[in-house]
Amino acid sequence: MNTSPSSTQAHPAAPAPIKASKSGLPWPMALGLLAAAFLAMLALYWPSVQSLVGIWANSDTYAHGMVILPISLFLAWTQRHRLAQVTPNPSPFGALVILALGTGWFLARAADVTVVQTFVVVAMVPALVLAILGWQVSRVLIFPLAYLFFAWPVGSFLVPILQDYTAWFTVWMLRASGIPTFSEGYYISIPAGDFVVAEVCSGIRYLIASVALGLVYAYLVYRSIWRRMAFVALSIIVPIVANGLRAYGIIMIAHWTNMEHAVGVDHLIYGWLFFGFVMFLLFWIGTFFRDDHEPLSAKVKGEDAAPGAGTGLPLTRSLASHATPIVAVVVALALAPSGETWLDQRMAALAGDLRPEAPLMAGWDGPETLDEAPWNPRWAEPDTRLQVAYASPRGHMEWHVYHYRHDQPGTDLIRYDNRIFDGDYWRRISQGSRTITLPDGSQRPVRETLLRSREGNDRVVWHWYQVAGQTTVRPIEVKLLEASARLTGHREGSLLVVVSAEYEISPNEARDTLAGFLEQSPRRVAVVESTPQVAADE
Repeated sequence: MNTSPSSTQAHPAAPAPIKASKSGLPWPMALGLLAAAFLAMLALYWPSVQSLVGIWANSDTYAHGMVILPISLFLAWTQRHRLAQVTPNPSPFGALVILALGTGWFLARAADVTVVQTFVVVAMVPALVLAILGWQVSRVLIFPLAYLFFAWPVGSFLVPILQDYTAWFTVWMLRASGIPTFSEGYYISIPAGDFVVAEVCSGIRYLIASVALGLVYAYLVYRSIWRRMAFVALSIIVPIVANGLRAYGIIMIAHWTNMEHAVGVDHLIYGWLFFGFVMFLLFWIGTFFRDDHEPLSAKVKGEDAAPGAGTGLPLTRSLASHATPIVAVVVALALAPSGETWLDQRMAALAGDLRPEAPLMAGWDGPETLDEAPWNPRWAEPDTRLQVAYASPRGHMEWHVYHYRHDQPGTDLIRYDNRIFDGDYWRRISQGSRTITLPDGSQRPVRETLLRSREGNDRVVWHWYQVAGQTTVRPIEVKLLEASARLTGHREGSLLVVVSAEYEISPNEARDTLAGFLEQSPRRVAVVESTPQVAADE
């Protein structure tokens, strides 16, 4: 009775690791193949790698992406003792993941969806680890591999939400402090001066930095999953609340010093000092609940090392025994870039000199070409720009069209840094959607933005997009239409269409002018081939 349990416990202990070691790759060979595959990925997907590094280098919000890979490598190094207990074993499923990512990248290149392209570049790293090192290694490295996704520059969609919260919280705190406060959107006025909650004040940088640091801290300091989750939750909540206190504190300093301090660059310096203090306080409090007495690289249950683990077969036989998954990885990596090259060549062959055309409309004087418009969208440089003005008894308005061709990858019509307002001379008061009902009963959705200049001029801006003859206000739909247009060889291209008008008292004045224009104008902007006559006149 007493010998049976011991025999059942001893039986499965040794054979499984020995079998894995014989069928796996030696660690030096596996790491060499992984490094080669990583370099090949960088070369094949280089345009998207450049975009990713460019965002890190040019955006303060995503500058942390530069250090994510080194941090992930350090976190992987903390697991070196556990990694020594398992054997790399290439996984065919990893090649399927790479193929799926490559397909997504191909479609993202066709539609110029930068956010998807950069996601694929980041996701390729854990996919390569899975394909070449296998499931056992990936399971040990699950957190370091998942942490890589902090290098993906995403999160700008949170900026308006954080701006709204910061403006509301600041106004609430100022009024609770007894200071007379007037607010309109992101504009805040107190007797000492005027302030605006700009995008840089949204706190998105603090939030991303806090979560990125908080995850590493929780991973290194805690072992309990609940403590880790609780600390990460605090890393999300604390910077949001702290950013509201930061904005309130900056305005209070300006109030107490009669606008001599906490303005200009000062508010950024004070903001980072305050954020640094808050994060130090958060991590200091976290040390009282640490439970890192068990090393991260400690052996886990069921991972008993076998004699010769990680040595496997001779090099040539190990490589030959895994030739199929390795070849599958090479094919999966190269397939999407090859298809993208073919697509670019076909679209270049279909290219022509197509340009948007301003319509002539009864009851409206114009179009009058504007050499210097009083307001312009801050949009990526188009292939063709058309800026004209119209006038009628209903008012004066401006019509802007930015045209992007499909003869090369990257239309730039939808980009993370495109803005209807420049944030310097023109500030956004509010933004939303509006639907215009035309005389024939049809409806035209537009995106409406109310702007105010430094001199106090107010303007209503309506914009929408036109791709392959179809109009929409949804950026996601734009990308889908652009992908379809490039894949089917549609030549018209993509357009940003904007109409705007100033007002003195109420935005409805400008809205009436713009609605009257849309009632008379064609529903779609005409894109025509440039004629020899136009070239001769030029």
